Amino acid sequence: MGACNRLFLVVTCLGLLCGSALCRNQQRDGSGSGAGGRTAGSLKRPVTVIDSIQMTRLGDASYTNGGPSKGIVAKFSPDGKYFVVILRSGDLKTNTNVYSLVLFQTAEVFESPKPQVLISLASSSNRPAIRNVLWQNDNDTILFLGEHPGEQTQLYSLQVSSRRLTKLTSHPSNLTSFVMTANGQITIYASENPTVPFLTANVARTGLAVSGESLTDLIRGSFGGPASEDRSLWIKRLMDPSETKIVTQGKIMDESLEPSLSPDGAHLIVRTEATHVQSSWSEYEVDDQFLKPYVSHPITDGARTNIDEYELVDTMTGTGSVLTDTPIPSLGGEVIWSLDSKSVVVSNVLLPLDAADPAERARRRAHTFLVEFKIPSREFVVISQEDLRLVGWDSNTGVLICDVGRVDSYSGKATSRAYFRKGGRVWTRSGALEQITRQSLPDIVLEESMNSPPRIVAVDASTGRSCVLMVLNPQFENLALARVEEIEWQDSRGVEIKGGLYWPPEYVPGKKYPLILQTHAWDSHRFWMDGPWPTAFAAQALAAKGFFVVQAPDPDWHVLGTSREAPTAMAAYDGAIDYLEHRGLVDPHRVGIIGFSRTYWYVTYTLTHSRHRFAAATLADGNDGSYFQYMAIPGFAPGYEVVFGGPPYGKAMSEWLTQSPAFLMDKVNAPLRIQTFYPDSLLIDWHWFSGLNRLGRPVEMIYIPDGTHILEKPWDLLVSEQGDVDWFCFWIKDEEDPDPGKAEQYKRWQKLRDMGERTVSPVSTR
Repeated sequence: MGACNRLFLVVTCLGLLCGSALCRNQQRDGSGSGAGGRTAGSLKRPVTVIDSIQMTRLGDASYTNGGPSKGIVAKFSPDGKYFVVILRSGDLKTNTNVYSLVLFQTAEVFESPKPQVLISLASSSNRPAIRNVLWQNDNDTILFLGEHPGEQTQLYSLQVSSRRLTKLTSHPSNLTSFVMTANGQITIYASENPTVPFLTANVARTGLAVSGESLTDLIRGSFGGPASEDRSLWIKRLMDPSETKIVTQGKIMDESLEPSLSPDGAHLIVRTEATHVQSSWSEYEVDDQFLKPYVSHPITDGARTNIDEYELVDTMTGTGSVLTDTPIPSLGGEVIWSLDSKSVVVSNVLLPLDAADPAERARRRAHTFLVEFKIPSREFVVISQEDLRLVGWDSNTGVLICDVGRVDSYSGKATSRAYFRKGGRVWTRSGALEQITRQSLPDIVLEESMNSPPRIVAVDASTGRSCVLMVLNPQFENLALARVEEIEWQDSRGVEIKGGLYWPPEYVPGKKYPLILQTHAWDSHRFWMDGPWPTAFAAQALAAKGFFVVQAPDPDWHVLGTSREAPTAMAAYDGAIDYLEHRGLVDPHRVGIIGFSRTYWYVTYTLTHSRHRFAAATLADGNDGSYFQYMAIPGFAPGYEVVFGGPPYGKAMSEWLTQSPAFLMDKVNAPLRIQTFYPDSLLIDWHWFSGLNRLGRPVEMIYIPDGTHILEKPWDLLVSEQGDVDWFCFWIKDEEDPDPGKAEQYKRWQKLRDMGERTVSPVSTR
């Protein structure tokens, strides 16, 4: 059977898409049904981790990785007559994620249309089964990267009218992104590099002289492959079976960084990692605490610089060179080509410090810019020095559209718009785009809030009329969802903090409940069954077990990457406990906390520095500001030196000894569950498991060898989330799941409890 036929087509609507379309001419109040918990006589059942795993979600990777849904829900055909939406849900039976491509006719969106499922693909890997959706100019062909269980990601085309699916590439490794000219003549795609072993005949005889190789690659015995972030770019031309590798000056290190191809296909803009750090880069004074350490404290030759540049690639020669010899700020930028391919506009750009005028040099040191580059000369025109996020370049009017405030725009918060029009060589501020041209297409948005599960809605921007196109999870009507309240408290320093509070559905007034603190990225505009990401978080399932759950925010952007970062996070957690205790809602002696990724550091800092004692904790795959990570991962070193005032020796050593959590792990009394997901994760977090074991403290490490930082596979999610629910119920509520399949788990934990009673001093009462 051919690969085309093995990718199974679905011609009937899936049950997950069966919500009826409800149109209305007024704004919805956003309250959401079924979100307030059980009422007397209700038949609604408690939420479980399985409900979260099987939930239907928007399938765009940027959204599932934590980005806003704004502007990415619908992929319109060039003529605007159709659009498609990508959806995903987990299938626990097969341990796959099922991705569906759903088609709508634009003219019918306010007439209760029935969604058409064009295709459904299942992925057994950690990669999406459908991504990078792109319409061709015939308005009938959709291109996308796709895969099904057991096979690699390749480029496919789907003919909408006939449902015919065609595999377009047979590359030896997974494709990670692609772009194509409108006429289909030129395709550029990125791919994983092949796995190359270090052990060669020469190495067997003489050994390997280590230079820039990573420790984890050396232990693994190879470089490249799926475990590596390194990518290759390829050019393929229509009617030519061969492919040409693009040669860039720097490395392409991240699959999420898609190349931008000019309309005529002659040039490409791509982000690459700089091979060396210019000494002048340390002179930039922009407020970018993540870039500063790497331009000010460059690492040794041969190692990764962790700084990106833009390269301009000539697709005829297949070679690239820097667009402008400057680093890309940590928040990145957007790239949009002019229709004639003679210029490209890039946002959030640093400009070279080679200006002859001192005032101009000072301006370039202090600002990033919205810039138009002439191609291929690279001459540039500054459009603005405001803090802007480039949204679009209107083809009818030539007007550039920008959101004001990059951080706010990326987080999905409402922002004002800025418009720029070009006259001759000069760009000037313009009136609102609506005054220049009327948008004819409806806005297709994902409507959700902290108490309202997501649904896809069409909005007429001119009249405000809206229509619900799809209720993604109608089964939630049968769940006793926890009510979520946005609360405001003062942290331990007196600063006002906002976060989310999940109430136990069976809450009894006057009773004090245990509390779980989930860390990271509170957003009242998002509906979260688990948390901002599914790894380790399980908010609704924990609330269903009788916990209050707080979803805490991240520290303010301006303290990130500084010595104040972890103490600021701890102050928020301490303040939340005090606030809820004052409200009479929680027992301060029965508090658990979860750290993931960057908040791994925050939680280990809190466990070793807070005046509160925690009854249990979970940590998952993160950095912790430790001596071991500083030495093992060179990319961490510059940032850690800023936080602690220098390296972990010499003058800064005393600061490391009092502030780095790993040097204080003897202060950790909470039973600790550590989750690691792949060899690198296992290595960099191993010291917490081995150290606490050495101290005789109750600690368990769970290793998921094929997991990813943001867990994808349903079985991995079940291990992570359900394991945490069981962990906190065991240690904080003295409860065990009667499922006989978990008997071994509880035997392990009972041994840890006995160990803890011998080595950990009892929690004091305040």
